[in-house]
Amino acid sequence: MFSRDYEFWGKHAQYTKYLCNDLHIFERYIDVYMSGALMGLIYGRTAKRDISNKDRAAILTDTFVKEKLNCQFTYRLVMLLDESMGLTKSQRIDRAFRDDTNEEAMKNNMNLFNSYVLGGVEVLFEKITSNCTTEEEHIDRVNEVVNYFKNYNEKGFEEKQKTFIDKLMSS
Repeated sequence: MFSRDYEFWGKHAQYTKYLCNDLHIFERYIDVYMSGALMGLIYGRTAKRDISNKDRAAILTDTFVKEKLNCQFTYRLVMLLDESMGLTKSQRIDRAFRDDTNEEAMKNNMNLFNSYVLGGVEVLFEKITSNCTTEEEHIDRVNEVVNYFKNYNEKGFEEKQKTFIDKLMSS
């Protein structure tokens, strides 16, 4: 898990480069990767690798090594909260914590995780760039996204988190 290079392809590479290199919203591609996983999960959005053009953006293995704990935490969170496969809570816990040694299960789990990454990159790009032409408009969009999650957190995340934990404990 997170032990080799990862490449964004096509539009996802373009979006990642734009968010990092042009808008400077993210410092590194790995930050887009981890944020994308969470945004994809929150918005219920997955995507497949885009091969419509040859553009690439790579995250090297040494970056994953440095960020391994954060990547694993994000991965486990997505595996616990994803309900798209119709798994029971117990099966989602197994998927998040016990499937690490099962090569086939890990391949499937990483495919699911990376589909959330790609869907989330699309969400980030759309939310931050849609109908924006100036730097100030992009900054306003970033603030809107941040405020949405701040308000989401204040209004419901703690309750949802408590409910989820209570449900896990009662299983």
